[in-house]
Amino acid sequence: MLTSNLLSRLTRTLAVAALALGLHVAPATAATYNIGTLSATPYLNFAVLPTGAFLDIYNFNVSSPAEVGASAVSLDLLLQSLDLLHISNLTLSLYNGSNDWLGNWGGSPLNLEATLAAGAYHVNVSGTADGISGGAYLFSIAAIPEPEQWMLLAAGFGLLGMMVRRRRTRV
Repeated sequence: MLTSNLLSRLTRTLAVAALALGLHVAPATAATYNIGTLSATPYLNFAVLPTGAFLDIYNFNVSSPAEVGASAVSLDLLLQSLDLLHISNLTLSLYNGSNDWLGNWGGSPLNLEATLAAGAYHVNVSGTADGISGGAYLFSIAAIPEPEQWMLLAAGFGLLGMMVRRRRTRV
């Protein structure tokens, strides 16, 4: 009885260790991502980080004044009482092309919304990956369509619907 209980605990411990080692990635404390010009289609990035402090930089351009929305969320992986993946102090910081600080957002999940003029910008995602195997987060950013664009889209669908209806009545 004692040996089966001990064997069960040993098996569980080895499984947790194998999982932790399998999720561990090569050390990197900073990464830079060049997104290009933002559009209404969201840019998504899933980052897995080794244990320790990190700073990831997302460079992007805005072609004309636009509302921009970004979000980041820490993806925690818990196994019973063990934090395999966890990020503390997750923070988004927004800077313009001259490296002037425009704002800071903290916590998880993070939601950034700002009206930006045309130009170059970057968002810094920082924090401390303090899980046994580090941490993971999901980052997304996109230009939010202006109301005029939604109205043009609605008008286009309306005209398309009228054309289809008109063809049906002729046939």
